[in-house]
Amino acid sequence: MDPTTMEIAISAALGVVCVPCGTFLGLIPMKADQVTTKQSRASQMMCFVIALVFIGLLIAERDMETWAIVAGLLIGFGIGKIPPLHQWALAKWPFLEPKKPAAKPKRVKKAKKK
Repeated sequence: MDPTTMEIAISAALGVVCVPCGTFLGLIPMKADQVTTKQSRASQMMCFVIALVFIGLLIAERDMETWAIVAGLLIGFGIGKIPPLHQWALAKWPFLEPKKPAAKPKRVKKAKKK
């Protein structure tokens, strides 16, 4: 089946929207103990919305649009993992910085019996 102009336009729009989403997901820390609460909430909300749109398009049998979402997210994630861009983004936006590790409590030595 030949894609119509509308399918191509929707696919392009979804792909363009998903590239920044994938870039954000690539810029936040991958380890769960380094993710801040705000980063976690933002990524969960964004992934939830993307999943809803993706599932809706799957149910509607819109294959080109679903592949555009996947391609946009993968391209954006790859862009977010480029080391120089990653360092620049961390310096530019403090929101993306990993959570500071909590200071370990000092071990208290037991008093010696005399």
